[in-house]
Order: sequence, then structure tokens, then C-alpha cells
Amino acid sequence: MPLPCNKAELLLNFDSAYSKLINELATIPEQDTRLPEIAGEISACDLLAYQIGWGRLLLQWDKDELQGKPAQMPAPGFKWNQLGLLAQSFYTHHCNSSFSQLHTEFTELAGQIRQFILDNEESTLFELGKRKWAGDKWPIVKWIQVNTIAPYQSARSKLRKWKKHQALPAADRPSDSASANP
Repeated sequence: MPLPCNKAELLLNFDSAYSKLINELATIPEQDTRLPEIAGEISACDLLAYQIGWGRLLLQWDKDELQGKPAQMPAPGFKWNQLGLLAQSFYTHHCNSSFSQLHTEFTELAGQIRQFILDNEESTLFELGKRKWAGDKWPIVKWIQVNTIAPYQSARSKLRKWKKHQALPAADRPSDSASANP
């Protein structure tokens, strides 16, 4: 997906990806929200915890820099080659949160990310080198894209596939071994 070219387009893409994901999440029965059956053997709650984790990190990197502290990327205690462990930490951190609590937290966080976009100048979001944490290869817009918009779209796709699979009668569902690539 190409990067947005301006703040209006960024907000449009963010709002669209967010609303589509929220609408998809709204159709999941509460009793199914902890079933670890989504691609990667995660639940809908885990999927939300992942979105929350990365969104919070994105905002924290910028907050740290603005407070004169170095951004700890990707997260304190984790290296870039430990993203699987980082994802697991998101799931563990939220393992006792209800789907409703996660939904509320995600909604509030999306509002904070949207406000972050609104609060920053277009040049800050779209030009290289505006924040140390963003580096000199990616503008902040790219970090927003890969930590919110793209994962929201991916999560929605995973949910749709899972729900389609759930709708099949049990006898017609492909088994894990039958769906694995040889």
C-alpha cells in the first residue's frame, strides 16, 4: 500500500482502517473472543492486545524524544529480532482484560493516535529526519502506517477469514494438517 501524501489522506486511511476493524470486531460473540483460532493461534482479544501494544509504543517513542529521553525501540527489554516475544508480551499483559475492556482501550488509543496526527505539522509527519526515533530512512508517516493502518487491515482480514471458517459446519472445516502447505 502506498504511503499517504498528506495529512488529510493519512487521516482518511487511518479512519477507514480503524472503522473497518472495529465493525468487524463488533460482530464477534463475546463467548468466542478468547478462542485461539485466528491465524497464528491467537484470539480476538490477543488481536486487539497486539494493536494496542504497537499503538502505545508508537506514541511512547515520540513522547520519550519530546521529553529528552531516548526512545527504546521496539520496546524496553526487546530487540527488533524479538518481535514474536514482544507480541507475546502484549497478549500476556492483557490476558485478564475482557474483550469489552480491550475494545474500549483500543478505541481510546485510536483517538490518541488520531490526535497525534492532527497535532503534528505535515512536515513533521512526512519529511525525513524530523524525529531521531524515526531514523533517517522512514518519515513518521511510514511508522504510523506500519504500526496502525497496515496491521488494522491485516487484523480485519484475519478476522474475516476466521469468521468464514467458523461459519462452516464442523464436518466441512479443513483440518490443520489438510490446510498446511506440503
